[in-house]
Amino acid sequence: MIRRLGLAAALLIGAAPLPHLAAPAAAQQDFHWSGRLGRGEQISVKGIIGDIRAEAASGDQVTVTAVRRGRNASRVRIETVRRSDGVVICALYPDDHEDDGWAMRRDRDDDDDGDRGEPRDACNRGNHHVGRNAAEVDFTVRVPAGVRVSLATVTGDVYASGLHSPVRAASVSGSVHVSSDGPVQASSVSGDVEATLGRTGGQSLRFTSVSGDVTVRVPAGIDADFSARTLSGSIDSDFPLQLGAGRARRDRDDDDDDDDDRPRRVRVRIGQEANGRLGRGGPDLMVNTVSGDINLVRVR
Repeated sequence: MIRRLGLAAALLIGAAPLPHLAAPAAAQQDFHWSGRLGRGEQISVKGIIGDIRAEAASGDQVTVTAVRRGRNASRVRIETVRRSDGVVICALYPDDHEDDGWAMRRDRDDDDDGDRGEPRDACNRGNHHVGRNAAEVDFTVRVPAGVRVSLATVTGDVYASGLHSPVRAASVSGSVHVSSDGPVQASSVSGDVEATLGRTGGQSLRFTSVSGDVTVRVPAGIDADFSARTLSGSIDSDFPLQLGAGRARRDRDDDDDDDDDRPRRVRVRIGQEANGRLGRGGPDLMVNTVSGDINLVRVR
């Protein structure tokens, strides 16, 4: 039984391009939306049960497709809402306890900062409740460069690969994998978070999990102020760090002492915090987890 979830409250808090996962033969694409969004506008996709996958578009249009499967799949509605800052697409599950027969979502999460003052709509009204409905909705999103991307699901994984846009991605009980040369933020409650960054865009970046590991891959020339904290995990970094507590060990292969380009890996033992200036410093790059490990990797 999936209980009533407040997605925004649950989200307290990229990797190399991933192969496309084909839908099972029994499933059919039963939702399609496409349209042009201006640079800086946002496409938001919000699921409840199912994965979300995003990739770069070959043209100038945003496209969103979805596949529904499982028990009562035909009763799940997919809604498209135009807002002042872009387009929101969400999955709505039937709920016999709601007056209008459809469960909605209270949309207070931070992926829609521009949402304040918007009239309540099908993707922003009430708490979401799926009851005993076991239907899954898998979304595929294709995004042109410069269009902001917001992806969120409750029970499922989020994949955003090879994008050229600012990205926010979140899951409650799944993992999040993001790669983009635009600013990225990603979070999960019980899954791992992996992100590959191209640049910060002058914005603060945050990567968080409660019970998962967090891996952030950054270019060697990035300028940022890095901070990391874990309660019961360790911190590994290819960049120099200053420690908040405990001891650090610098792991190095003695056979390569003359190779000045080789990163000297810093390891902070269990339950510590660390910070460091990457390059010339700049926007905050914050990584937090409670019971997972943190890994900061230098990408050439």
